[in-house]
Amino acid sequence: MLQEIMNLPPLLAASIIVLSIVLLSLSSYGITRKLLGHGADSERRELAGSVIFRVSALHGLVLALVFAQEVVNLRDVTTVSSREAALVGDVFYDLKRYDAEGTLPIREDLASYTRHVLETEWGALADENTLHDPAWAEWESAYEAILDLEPETLRQESLRSIMLGGIRDVSMLRLEREEAARAGVNPLFLTAAIVGVVLTAAAYFTFEPTRLNILLLTIFSSYTGLIIFFIIAFANPYHSPGKAAPVSFELLYQGEVRELAERAR
Repeated sequence: MLQEIMNLPPLLAASIIVLSIVLLSLSSYGITRKLLGHGADSERRELAGSVIFRVSALHGLVLALVFAQEVVNLRDVTTVSSREAALVGDVFYDLKRYDAEGTLPIREDLASYTRHVLETEWGALADENTLHDPAWAEWESAYEAILDLEPETLRQESLRSIMLGGIRDVSMLRLEREEAARAGVNPLFLTAAIVGVVLTAAAYFTFEPTRLNILLLTIFSSYTGLIIFFIIAFANPYHSPGKAAPVSFELLYQGEVRELAERAR
């Protein structure tokens, strides 16, 4: 259900989540007010105010911590993909330094790998939370071919060693990208966020349902709903609206790399 909502246009998805939190908050207030609100006095309001302050502070802290964690995860995905693209580019051009003609098929594999990441794998990570098999096949083909290289000079021997290290690191970085897609939103966080909204709204039961009080409660729950939407949006760094763009791969996929990838289709 939540994934279906996030597949909607961002503005519509945000509106649904915010409206749901607002309705949950007002319902919690209304039910508690009906059950316990009769005969409210200043002493009960003072106690309620103390509870509201503490619960809302803890609730805000939880939201802030999780929001910060999701932003860090988004940044980590950008960093990982940038390093992966840099390694692919390094291996590609080191192959050219090794033997431009003899390593042409390997460079075509890496060019096709870059194309697969951009055209299909980024979308697969968003929709299926998994890496793309054709991209793995291109990586495997390039790795096996580099293993089979037979250096004839010290220069070629050094380049082969560097390229093997780089292509192996690409595999590790790929798995890190997949792990980020599979992490998702922790159900315990959603439970804590919803319970926090319910308890905070319920603690207002000693206050009359005046227009101003309802407005203030709506403002609180609307902002909370918006933060929850942002956290859910950032939970999958490959899915809109909070996705990390594969900028480094886009920069790599130019010039010779694009030409070889198109030729190898």
